[in-house]
Amino acid sequence: MNLTFSEKIYKCLISKVLIFNQRHESSVTLDQLIRVYKRGEKATDFNWQPLKTKAQCAMARVNMFLRLSADREVKKNYLFHDIDIVKGTDRTYEQEEADPFWDFSDLDFTSARTDLLLANIADKEGEQTFHPPALEEE
Repeated sequence: MNLTFSEKIYKCLISKVLIFNQRHESSVTLDQLIRVYKRGEKATDFNWQPLKTKAQCAMARVNMFLRLSADREVKKNYLFHDIDIVKGTDRTYEQEEADPFWDFSDLDFTSARTDLLLANIADKEGEQTFHPPALEEE
């Protein structure tokens, strides 16, 4: 079976939701991760990262969001931008004009690249845009 880029990202995000929810008292939803991923993609329009793909930047943001959701330490600069998704007060993919990769370390980007490679997403696919399927809203 030859999955499209969007199908691979979607399955990767589903896997992250399932693993996170099994390991933590708090839970995240697929819709939340899609919103964070899409914001991460959009953020690359404002801040290009050398040698990082759009998908790698977006997945690094997803991983940072999961740390935030698990009550693990995140940089204060990051907290401001996705706390609305944690609280359920925003339902958009919009990214404000700001430096969107707040103190992301090389490890954050390496971890994101590893997630993508495990989802069979090659670096050459990493500049594609994720088109999630329509999700039912609450």
